[in-house]
Amino acid sequence: MSSQSVLVIGGSGAQGMPVVRELSQQPQYSEIRVLTRNSTSENSQYLATLPKVSLYVGQTDNEEDLKGAFAGIDLAHVNLNSFALGIKNELYWGIRIYEIAVQAGVKHFIWSSLDRFMADTNYDDEIRVGHYYGKAYVEQWLSAIPQRKDSTRWSILTTGPYIEMLSELLRPRQRDDGMYVFEVPLGNGLVPFVHLEDLGHYVHWIFSNPDQSAGLNVKVAMEHVSYEYLAATFTKVTGRPAIYRNISFDELFTAGPLSGIAEVKLGPEKYRDDPTLLSYRQNFTAWWKLYQRAGEDRSILKRDYDFLDRIFPERVRTVEDWMRKVDYTGASRSVLKSYPR
Repeated sequence: MSSQSVLVIGGSGAQGMPVVRELSQQPQYSEIRVLTRNSTSENSQYLATLPKVSLYVGQTDNEEDLKGAFAGIDLAHVNLNSFALGIKNELYWGIRIYEIAVQAGVKHFIWSSLDRFMADTNYDDEIRVGHYYGKAYVEQWLSAIPQRKDSTRWSILTTGPYIEMLSELLRPRQRDDGMYVFEVPLGNGLVPFVHLEDLGHYVHWIFSNPDQSAGLNVKVAMEHVSYEYLAATFTKVTGRPAIYRNISFDELFTAGPLSGIAEVKLGPEKYRDDPTLLSYRQNFTAWWKLYQRAGEDRSILKRDYDFLDRIFPERVRTVEDWMRKVDYTGASRSVLKSYPR
């Protein structure tokens, strides 16, 4: 296979970093170009030390920046920041970025998405999660474009909640008696956790197998996880006592990690008066209700784990495997750039 150049949009974020790392280690790529707003940030500076990685300074919502970033690029992986854009802006820019990629002659375009469950749940506003809707509607639009060998092929990479958030947003609280308490409003729901470090392999597989991956939605996860199982696994791996406590949404937004920003809107700050933007309270209430529902109906957040085993036999498959791999103790570690600290 001839050497190819790759543009990674969102490369300095939690999902993009392991993608850039993996691609930089593969001989088939001549350049991994990362579009970044700030080339002096800690993440950008780290990426610049990796083999074949270059930084291109620009904005994801600026056409001239995008056209410059795509110049001479063969392959693209695009993950937009839903929290910074909001639903309407992500819809527009997701579509526009694909159009610019086609104009630039990109051979294969990966759209990083989240589960598209809206039609299957009759567009229920109770689970209208803002950072899912924008990505999923771009996915739906892409899915209507036929695959042609003489034009830009597309694939979808559907992810989900990062297991690494157990060290940050979802970190357990340790009581005075030493008990670790995992506190979320999940009820008997299930979460298909994603291991960030495995995402680079999936992106590499998509680019390396275009005849199989073109037009395909690769839905990834480790396993579907209940919080009872999560707490029990934590105790098994660490020897430390742990329980799961199902909390109310009031408690989540008054005493939890989102309490300080519960009423802040998702989207550009200059458009915060836009009535279509969701607040963190609205968005994450719907987010947890979605995963509550996944415990009752496995069809809405489905994964083909046999397929994932075939394309990535070495993937991390269980919470226990992940905890042992990273030596998880419940201690705080930075994961998300946008996490309130």
